[in-house]
Amino acid sequence: MLRSLVGSEMCIRDRYMGIINHKPRTQIQNLSMDRHTKFYDLQELETYGNQMIKLVCDLYQKQDQYPVHPNIKPGSVRQQLPEHPPQQGESFEDIIKDTEKLIFPNMTHWQHPKLFGYYPATISHAAVIADIFNNGFLSPGITWYCCPAAAELENHVMDWAAEFLHLPECFKFSSTGGGQICTTTCDAIMLTVHASKQLKMKEHGITNADPRITKLVAYISDMGYHFEKPIRMKDIPHVRKIPYKWNPEKADFELDPEDYRRAIEQDIKDGLIPFWVGINMGTTSTCQVDPIAEISAICKANGLFVCVDAAYLGAAQVCEEYEYLWKQLDNVDYYIVNFAKWMLSGLNGTMFWVKNRHEYISTFMAEDPEYLRSLNVDGYEIVNYKDWQSGQGHRFAALRVWYVIRKFGVEGLQENIRNVVSLSKYFESLLRSDKRFQIIGTVKSGLVCYRSVSYTHLT
Repeated sequence: MLRSLVGSEMCIRDRYMGIINHKPRTQIQNLSMDRHTKFYDLQELETYGNQMIKLVCDLYQKQDQYPVHPNIKPGSVRQQLPEHPPQQGESFEDIIKDTEKLIFPNMTHWQHPKLFGYYPATISHAAVIADIFNNGFLSPGITWYCCPAAAELENHVMDWAAEFLHLPECFKFSSTGGGQICTTTCDAIMLTVHASKQLKMKEHGITNADPRITKLVAYISDMGYHFEKPIRMKDIPHVRKIPYKWNPEKADFELDPEDYRRAIEQDIKDGLIPFWVGINMGTTSTCQVDPIAEISAICKANGLFVCVDAAYLGAAQVCEEYEYLWKQLDNVDYYIVNFAKWMLSGLNGTMFWVKNRHEYISTFMAEDPEYLRSLNVDGYEIVNYKDWQSGQGHRFAALRVWYVIRKFGVEGLQENIRNVVSLSKYFESLLRSDKRFQIIGTVKSGLVCYRSVSYTHLT
């Protein structure tokens, strides 16, 4: 590795070249160009890149000829792979052939027209095209200086999305807030738990060695299972699960905000420290919407930080008919929507907003080494995404979201949402006309929950 530091700028860093001493600049440049010829062959990139695009298009059109899930046993794929890695490089012809014959048939096809499980995992040609450019010019995205275009485009698309999702102004970079694109929803949730824990500890003067650290309490509903893993990873000792209850008159599940009030007041009485609440906007199983406004008001009155997981349903806020959702967000500190589910952007696409960015990043920042300090930025507020997360590198996912928004526009995103909702209503009508099936709960925003009445062993 050859590296020269001028101020804080890394001039040359080449892990392939080894350590080169006392080489003239021209020789270093020639060695660098030789390396790029072998390890970044532009002719092969163009030839086989085009071949791969054609393969993707061909296979995409043939997905319905394959089962949604391959009929194989665990270990079947590995049995078809060589036991040891190749010592010499192989041709792209062979690699692409194996991709078509071995990989594609053994995938679970999330873009298959007959996939009705889990939740949507949408992708679009706009997102695929953006990733070609993104992968061609890889940027670690650690700081603004590492790639100004990546940092500022992410700032901008977060504000764009906050606008068309009708979020409160405080979530924008143009105000006190801002956001980032995370890998998954659970990653974003863990960041909110971390920040809230650190801020609550600061408020109470609690250090890591203070026994009061064992008194922190988090609150979720019993349908918010996805909150549990991030909470455990942040060593939160007490978690209260508020139960949903079946209302036979409405034929749906309900959550009573007063259960939160009673739980919080009891914990305070017992000497514990409530600090964070996770609220659902569209649960995975039944697309339930917690009473966000009521719960968040109770929690803010008791000093809790409020996180809303709107991974799926939050995307619907692009449509005016979902005004009842965004009208409930005044007391929310953190808001999360996964654009990989319903916004055509693919992974990673978890849009994560905070109400107070300076307060939030104060819980992550550490003293920077010399090579991570940006030059010539005095007087400017820049966003270094390493200060928003646990790791250093930050993928340029904003390019994909930017392509999707520009290609389809807000009206196109609305059309996609409304089309899915319309199809779900049609599917509901088919089920209701067939006595073999029963609808469970109410149909909400594209999700239909049902069971077989005649063949209960199938459900």
